[in-house]
Amino acid sequence: MNLKVLYIIDTLNVAGAEQSLAEITTHFKHTEAIFVHIYPGETLKPYLLSKGVKVYSLNIGEKYGFKDAMKQLKTIYDHEAPDLIHSTLYRSDMIARKMKKFFPHIPLVGSFVNNSYTAIRYKNKSFFMKLKLWLAFKQDYYSARKVDFFISNSETIKEEEGNALHIPPSKITVIYRGRDAQRFEKITANDSINLKEELGLAGKKILLNVSRLIERKGQLDIIKVMPEILRKFPNAILLIAGEGSFRATIEKEILHLNLNEKVILLGKCTYIPELLSIADVFIYPSYAEGLPGALIEAMMSGCIIANSDIGENIECVGMNTSLTFPVGNLEKLKLVILNALNHPDNFRKLRVQAKKTAIEKFSIENIASKYESTYMEFLKK
Repeated sequence: MNLKVLYIIDTLNVAGAEQSLAEITTHFKHTEAIFVHIYPGETLKPYLLSKGVKVYSLNIGEKYGFKDAMKQLKTIYDHEAPDLIHSTLYRSDMIARKMKKFFPHIPLVGSFVNNSYTAIRYKNKSFFMKLKLWLAFKQDYYSARKVDFFISNSETIKEEEGNALHIPPSKITVIYRGRDAQRFEKITANDSINLKEELGLAGKKILLNVSRLIERKGQLDIIKVMPEILRKFPNAILLIAGEGSFRATIEKEILHLNLNEKVILLGKCTYIPELLSIADVFIYPSYAEGLPGALIEAMMSGCIIANSDIGENIECVGMNTSLTFPVGNLEKLKLVILNALNHPDNFRKLRVQAKKTAIEKFSIENIASKYESTYMEFLKK
C-alpha cells in the first residue's frame, strides 16, 4: 500500500523542522510526499523538486492570511486527495485545523517540534507580548482537539507539549529527527583546509555555533565568555552560522565587548558539514529546544561538543558523548570551552562515541521508515 501525505508548513527556509522534514520525506520508500508552504521562503524547494517531490508555493503575503490560504488549500486537497495531512509549525497548524471542518474524513497529523510554552518564552517580554503568547496558546490548546495524532521529535517535548495542551500520551508518537550521515562522511581533509583558507582561519582555534539567532538559543552566553577565552587563547575565533530576529542584539553585544574581529556572524550557510569539520569545539548553550538538529549534525561530524544540560539536549547526546554545563552558567561554560581547547586529545573517545550514537539513533533511513510505519499503523486502526 502506497500512501499520499500532504505536508503543510509555514515556509521551506533552512531551519530545523523544515530541513528535517525535507530529508525524511525524500527517503520514503512507500509514501508520496507533497509539500505546501504557506508563506514566502523556499530555500529547500529546489532540493525537494530535485528528489521528485511536488511543492505548492502559496506565498501568502500577509502575516497570517488564513482565509486566502484555506481557499487555495481547498483546491489542492480536492486535486491531490491525500490519505493524510501533516502540519508543522504554529500558523500552518492553525490553518490545517481549520481545514478539518471541510475535510473531516482526512486524518490530521500534528507536529511537536519545540518546547513552545516553556517559561523562557515569556522572559523579558512586555505585557502586550505576554498577552499575545497567551492568546496563541489558547488557540493552540482548543484547536488541538481536531488533530488525530501527533508526532513529537523527542520524549522531552512529548511530555512538555502534551502536558501544556492536555493531549493524552497515547495520541503522541516520538520519532527523532534524522540526518543523512553520508553528508558528513564525504568531507575530506582538503575540503577542511580549503574552507579555512577561504575564511582566513588558518592557525585559529575555531569555536562554532549553528543555530537560529533567537534569544533562547543562548549565543549571547558564548559571546559574553569570549573575552576570557581570548585571554588564554588569543587565536580563538567564534563562528555563528544562522540568521534570526536576535541578530541586532547579538551585534550590539559584539560591539560592546570589542569582539568585531573575534566573532563572525556567517548568516545562513549551505556548507554546514564543512564548517563542522574545521571546528575545534561545537558549542550549543540553548535554553529551550525541540530535538536539536544542529547538535545531531555535530555528533555525526565527530566534533568535541559543549552543550547545556536542558532535557532536550541531554536526550539527544545521551551518555559519554559531550561536555555538559548547567544552562545559563557562564563560569561553567567558560571552563568547559577552555578544557576542550587545552586538552583536545582527552576527548577523542567522546567524539567517537558521539558519532556512533548519532548514526545509531538518528540515521535518516531508520527515521524515514518509522514515519512511514507510524502513518500506516494509524490508518489501519
